[in-house]
Amino acid sequence: MKKLFTILLVLSVVVAQAQTTYEIKPKPKPKTNTQTSKTTVKRSTIDFNKDDGEPRRVKGEKFSRNSFYLNVLGSSIPASFNYERIITKNGLINFAAKLGGFYLPIPQYDDLKLANASFEFNMLVGRKSHLFTMGFGWAGYYGQWYNGRQQEVRNYGIPTSTFNMHYRFQKPSHSVFFQVGFTSTTLLGFATDDLVEMAIGNAVIYGVDLIFGEKPNFTVPSIGIGYSF
Repeated sequence: MKKLFTILLVLSVVVAQAQTTYEIKPKPKPKTNTQTSKTTVKRSTIDFNKDDGEPRRVKGEKFSRNSFYLNVLGSSIPASFNYERIITKNGLINFAAKLGGFYLPIPQYDDLKLANASFEFNMLVGRKSHLFTMGFGWAGYYGQWYNGRQQEVRNYGIPTSTFNMHYRFQKPSHSVFFQVGFTSTTLLGFATDDLVEMAIGNAVIYGVDLIFGEKPNFTVPSIGIGYSF
């Protein structure tokens, strides 16, 4: 019995050992000093305002868009005070609207009063301080004087259309405003209290248009100086 018991015990131990699972762990690889670094590609942002030491207009970014300036000749003779607003925020090409005018009373000349109002739509080309501008618009002249011979006040009005081209110095930042160029003005009509004078004036304007294919026009130089912000 002892031998049988001993044999059974040995067999049970062998079976138990056979059912035991061994976990084989792979040999760890040696660590290397090379570290994998993630390469981050950054887009190089160019500072358009400082890349060559001179500010530029960049699309969507703020720059000086308002200007107050005094203009000699041009669409208002002899001079006018003007306000211009750049209505776009582009880089190279922008568009602007301008309002201007003057009022000049001269009492010593038969209580003479002169006034002008003008509106222009301009295109500005250039990213930096030096710009080329071109535009068109309309201007109206008004004059009033006292006719001593007939003892009455006379009123006159002349509507015109204008076309201009200028070189302009206007920095993208706040700065002095300067422009020089020329303005071409075309007479569109003639108005007055006196019906005979009005008929004669308009007959001349439209007669020239009929003969030469265009209404009377003249071109004058234009100089403006002021401040932009």
